[in-house]
Amino acid sequence: MNAAPPSILALRDVSCASGFGLPVSADFASGRFHLLTGSTPAETGALLRVLGLLDLPESGEVLVADHATAGLDEEARAKLRAQRFGFVFAAPFLLTSFSVIENVAMPLFKVSHVEPDEARRRTGRLLEFAEMGDAAESRIEDLTLRAQYHVALARGLANEPAVLFVENLDGALAGPELAGFAALLRRVPAELGTTVIATASTAFAGEKTDRVLEVARGVIMRDSLLQPEPEA
Repeated sequence: MNAAPPSILALRDVSCASGFGLPVSADFASGRFHLLTGSTPAETGALLRVLGLLDLPESGEVLVADHATAGLDEEARAKLRAQRFGFVFAAPFLLTSFSVIENVAMPLFKVSHVEPDEARRRTGRLLEFAEMGDAAESRIEDLTLRAQYHVALARGLANEPAVLFVENLDGALAGPELAGFAALLRRVPAELGTTVIATASTAFAGEKTDRVLEVARGVIMRDSLLQPEPEA
């Protein structure tokens, strides 16, 4: 029998009055695509923000690679987020005064302080991965909404995070655009080794994910492993 991959994140009896009141416990295996669905975007969004160390839980503990985070001050939490996490929020939030490649490269200079040659190499590789290699010098306002989300994905992956959080996956995209973006996210764990944790409505078809957790009124109603665990 293959050993289960290690957990990159875990919740231990976590509650949050703004989104889910009852304690939630869950483990998130490394190198997988986890989908959180729920009765309301507020509930899954609150869970995502607690997992991403953007909000503090009312009670309980968030573990990052088995390390407790409850005792960290805001500066330490921000540093851990910058080092370990990437984010694609419900809106792309790209900077319109900068080009596509500048938007993707900015975290490399502001957080990782990489050399220009390394930044150029990494941004080029990520834009190709995000299917935006031909748009590196484009202006943000010239892009479609679909293209902006692909650029936001490349930016979220720029610092080679251990976990990429994707908020409200099916909130703005639909049809073939949503299917294409979800398929791209499916490639992230397999090709880049980054764990993906995304939220979506219960209407979203999660067949491109490895696992679906359905949360309702603070209770995990369903925890389905859709893809077999990879060999250790």
